[in-house]
Amino acid sequence: VTKENEFSLSNSRMTIMGASFFLDNLVDPGIKVFFHIYGDKEEISPLLLEYKKVSNNSEFTHCSDNVLANDKPSFALRHRKDSSMKAAIVAVKEGKAFGVVSSGNTGALMAISRFILGTLPNIYRPAIVSICPTKTKSFALLDLGANVDCNADSLFQFALMGSIFAKVALKIDNPGVALLNIGTEEVKGNDSVRGAFELLKNAPGINFKGYIEASEFLEGNIDVIVADGFVGNVMLKTAEATASTFINLIKQEVFNSWIVKMLVGILLKSKLNKALTRFNPKIRSGAMFLGLNGIIIKSHGNSDAISFAHAIKICSKCN
Repeated sequence: VTKENEFSLSNSRMTIMGASFFLDNLVDPGIKVFFHIYGDKEEISPLLLEYKKVSNNSEFTHCSDNVLANDKPSFALRHRKDSSMKAAIVAVKEGKAFGVVSSGNTGALMAISRFILGTLPNIYRPAIVSICPTKTKSFALLDLGANVDCNADSLFQFALMGSIFAKVALKIDNPGVALLNIGTEEVKGNDSVRGAFELLKNAPGINFKGYIEASEFLEGNIDVIVADGFVGNVMLKTAEATASTFINLIKQEVFNSWIVKMLVGILLKSKLNKALTRFNPKIRSGAMFLGLNGIIIKSHGNSDAISFAHAIKICSKCN
């Protein structure tokens, strides 16, 4: 079945390199890809000449401004009128593209997306969700930075959205949902977490499992983990940094010795590579904004071409 994918991409070198990597490694010949690229023509035009496959599958629009990393969301919303970020989101609003992939300022991306696209009915605060690996399967983690301060009602809504997301994205009929906390006893946690616990424990349609500690998330017993944006973001980045360090350490210590490399190659290489790949943050790049009237995928600000390409891949699966 032919699937038409039109992505809206905001300005960065990794945008082009990631798009090129995505196209070069596109396995499914039935997927047709087209990119709407927004940015500074002086920066982007030479790259489009270099990456012919991208230029042949894209339309470029010059934007005179861009959102900076240190821009406050309110400033970006009011003053970055001709930014590549805004233009990319408007393309989704107008139906020119079905999704945006950006590695830009997270707060600004959320603020502009919310202003232009609006939220789904009865959703007050959109959240950022990502699919993370465990020993045996994957789980959904939210919020990852959109909402630093959350009350009980917001955490309750995140749990609802996360449960629906897990049913659709992870194909789990009755996903188990837990609140991230400093302990599993009901009395533990701050007022918001304890309040959300009370709302969730008798909520119909949610398979609520209570609290979960950060030390338990890799066990694979929970399908959706809910936290405020501050805690969730710290947890995700700590886990990613730990995984990257471990993977690099294994590669340096194991594969630098030709004797060990030969033995590992004979006995364990395929299994080890499979395990290392599963926990590689680069192939997990791309978090979705839940609760908006449109598809917005956020890649890390420090993404390389491989990471950005996988964010594009996630966006392609949303169509």
